[in-house]
Amino acid sequence: MTPRRIILDVDTGHDDAVAIMMAGRDPALRLEAITVTAGNQTLPKTLRNTLNMCSALGIDAPVYAGMTRPLVRELVPASRIHGESGLDGPRFDSCDRVAENGHAAAFIARKIMECEPGEITLVAVGPLSNVAMAIRLEPAICSRVREIVLMGGSMGAGNVTPSAEFNIHADPEAASIVFGSGARLTMMGLDVTRNVTLTPDLLERFAAFPGRAAGIFAASMRSYAAACEKYIGERPAMHDPCCVAYVSDPSLFTLRDYRVDIELSGEYSVGRTVVDFHGATLLKPNVSVAQSVDEPRFWRMLEADLLRYGDLSRNQ
Repeated sequence: MTPRRIILDVDTGHDDAVAIMMAGRDPALRLEAITVTAGNQTLPKTLRNTLNMCSALGIDAPVYAGMTRPLVRELVPASRIHGESGLDGPRFDSCDRVAENGHAAAFIARKIMECEPGEITLVAVGPLSNVAMAIRLEPAICSRVREIVLMGGSMGAGNVTPSAEFNIHADPEAASIVFGSGARLTMMGLDVTRNVTLTPDLLERFAAFPGRAAGIFAASMRSYAAACEKYIGERPAMHDPCCVAYVSDPSLFTLRDYRVDIELSGEYSVGRTVVDFHGATLLKPNVSVAQSVDEPRFWRMLEADLLRYGDLSRNQ
């Protein structure tokens, strides 16, 4: 089987780091590049985290820095969950990677236009600022990209406000551009990603694996788990890795097509993904929304990807 060619767009915090690990070794994927936006932390921090991950794990995909802030609003990082660094927990002694010249959004637009239609899948696991800017730079990418798989939104409750999920709430104007773009969209929302939570037993099992990736995973997830328990009373969810898992093996998830729009001006609901469950708007569906996940198979996939780093020396 020919690997799917992907661009991974991140705002590297804890679950982004796991998505990078998976994308960097999954045999069903070919990681063309990693693009970085502000989100979980400021761009200098999310970029540094991304470069550290690639350096530590020997991932040679080029890395591009992108948007420093949302399109319209001020940046409000997720510091409580991801810490002051954006990736509290792991220690990185050195980094031999630097970002490529050029803006992430320009790279996304250029790469998709250079390739044949349907060759590139864009996996966006942070605020959609880079993706929206790429669409503004070159609207034709919407008909040429194979699919945009995004972590964001919810059919029900949010996690940063009662109505909104963090990534969409962080840059709702960018999300509105992407959801209205006409590109093929797949949405991994909280309704599914919150069902893939790391238990203490799983954490200790993965921590015992050989290789640097397991050490980084364990240090990262222990910090992430402590913050999730303290601030939201939940176990750490594998939000972003669900997107990589879906692109690697879509059969892990069930999907349903809906019309989804982004609330931009509600007093209590800015950033809400408004899902038209019953066709009330009379508009055609524009998003395939994840409904369920085969959680045991997800963990088997993550385990296999972590073990592929077993040849690297352990580092925490």
